[in-house]
Amino acid sequence: MEHLTNINDIELALTHNRLCLFFIKAPDCGVCDVMLNRVGRLADSRPAPYSFFTDIREEPLIAGRFLVFSGPTVLLLVDGKEVYRGSGFINMEELEMKIEAFSSGAVVDNEKQH
Repeated sequence: MEHLTNINDIELALTHNRLCLFFIKAPDCGVCDVMLNRVGRLADSRPAPYSFFTDIREEPLIAGRFLVFSGPTVLLLVDGKEVYRGSGFINMEELEMKIEAFSSGAVVDNEKQH
């Protein structure tokens, strides 16, 4: 996972990558460190999505832009739109299923389904 530390780089990553996995951690958070390691291993085991993380302390604008006020939080975004959010002890099986579904194109977001 790439470490991005400013909102401009994060917005560019979302613009230039169809599928993104964004992990947001909090400072001095043991659960964040454990989950970052687990999510990072999952992300590194496949070519998509483009994955990156940041510490909410490094870029305070993240809180308002992504409505994240605590860590850990993981967002899966397709074309810049959030399609999955997990916080705390993230359900890795559910996250992996969502990544697989959106990577293969088998799932479209809820707005397109209705």
